[in-house]
Amino acid sequence: MKLIGASPSGKAAGFGPAIRRFESFRPSQLKEISSVSNFHNSEKISKASSFEEAFFHSTETYIHPTAVVGDNVILGKGVKIGPFCTVIGTTTIGENTRLHPHVTIGFPGQVVGVVQSLGTIVIGSNCEIREFVTVHAARTSEGSTRIGNNCYVMHYAHIAHDVVVGNNVVINPNVNLGGHTVIEDRAVIMTGSATHQFAHVGTLTALAPFSGIRQDLPPYCIFSGKPAAFFGLNLIGLKRNSVSRESINALKHIAKLFYQEKLPLQNIVEASAAEPSWGSDHHVQHFLTFITNSARGVSRRCGKDTETELL
Repeated sequence: MKLIGASPSGKAAGFGPAIRRFESFRPSQLKEISSVSNFHNSEKISKASSFEEAFFHSTETYIHPTAVVGDNVILGKGVKIGPFCTVIGTTTIGENTRLHPHVTIGFPGQVVGVVQSLGTIVIGSNCEIREFVTVHAARTSEGSTRIGNNCYVMHYAHIAHDVVVGNNVVINPNVNLGGHTVIEDRAVIMTGSATHQFAHVGTLTALAPFSGIRQDLPPYCIFSGKPAAFFGLNLIGLKRNSVSRESINALKHIAKLFYQEKLPLQNIVEASAAEPSWGSDHHVQHFLTFITNSARGVSRRCGKDTETELL
């Protein structure tokens, strides 16, 4: 195991030069970590007088005595590893991220024939990984499972092999993300929901509790059900993230054309080009680009369609 960053003295609270901050995490790149120092299990990390002080209040790196941390694990400054956690494999955890009790990171992906930890796992800075979360290693030696900065992953959530989670994502309890799932920045995956392998969830999209998806979910929307259907824009998320009223109105228009009127995608693209007052909005363009590039396809199921089916 290697630790990075700490006090100028380089003693127990120190452990060498500071880790470079994981700025603007992107799935394809991570800031290079500069020279690290070896850490020996016999050394103490935090001199705090109690577990609560060390875990919740101290700025020093802390590893609980019951935790298991592998030889190829790199910890940033201020990382907290709680009781009975296990972190193995080629894993890097960014500054100030906290692993609460019984978190498991780095075990082999749940794929028949895979019997060892492969690839890399990268978890960004300032994340909260709550009790009994599992984060699995990649399926191949070239693969990577990644979680961005400022993410909150709640208890019993499962992050499967090769999943990529962006920045500022909230994953609620008992969520299951299938292998190779991609969750874009600021999405919210609510309690008990699940994704099919290779599914892609767009930025600022919210998936309602106990939902399941087998196709991609475009950005800025709310989806619910099994399989998930469109139930409108994520207005709360858009407003909280300072999206302008003009952009929200433009998104309402494009969502109406796609989900309610169900116009062919090419017709919608042409309409957006012909009417730049709403069509040139960069949120609208991201919405259209997401759908155009979708690998698994995008369902046009709408909440109103579901209500009609039940009548």
